Amino acid sequence: MDMLDAIEAVMIYTDNISYEQYLSDRRTRDAIYRNIMVLGEAAARMPESFVKQNPDIEWNKMISTRNALVHGYDKIDDRIVWNIIQTVMPKLKNQIKNLKEKF
Repeated sequence: MDMLDAIEAVMIYTDNISYEQYLSDRRTRDAIYRNIMVLGEAAARMPESFVKQNPDIEWNKMISTRNALVHGYDKIDDRIVWNIIQTVMPKLKNQIKNLKEKF
């Protein structure tokens, strides 16, 4: 649930805004960073057996993105973050929703 909530928050925060608007709004960026961190932390806490049963989900990428934001906060590339929001989040949202429906 935490993962889905974090994804949905990011998508709501970025709905109908441009990359330039994203860059100019620090609060939005900070909120997005936090939710990506929550997403990665939740992925890291998934049982290994569950991760192995769902190899189509890019668990390691979620965790490494979280780690990059936490430990490399001074080197965040917002072009990469924006690309994740635009291309990865919609697919990931569907994957997580499908998992939720199984349980």
